[in-house]
Amino acid sequence: MFFNKKKENKKKVLVVEDDALLARVLTDALKKGDLEVVNVMNGNDALESAKKFQPNIILLDLILPGLDGFGVLGQLKADEKTKNIPVAVISNLGDVGDVKSAKALGAEEYFIKANIELKKIVAYIKKRIKD
Repeated sequence: MFFNKKKENKKKVLVVEDDALLARVLTDALKKGDLEVVNVMNGNDALESAKKFQPNIILLDLILPGLDGFGVLGQLKADEKTKNIPVAVISNLGDVGDVKSAKALGAEEYFIKANIELKKIVAYIKKRIKD
């Protein structure tokens, strides 16, 4: 059947965000962009979901319950199954040291929540994972 073909071709985004409202807003905005989105709320679930879901990109908060975003990023980049998945950080941590640490661990982009518009995040993700 041809009905399932569109879903198979959708690009996948893993949103790792423990703020339920922000996670919902991000997920809704990305789904409107015709992306398949999975949201998890802690670091351990992020690692498990990245391996199972194999997203085209991960949007990662740094302040998470359990394993924090820095730990998640380090483990993602150390694992053969997930090391090539691009990661964009979205965080309230705006200190230059935090940005440098995240980039050193393999983050490709760093968005500060208070300084970025939702549409810019969506545009970045769509541009980054386009065919």
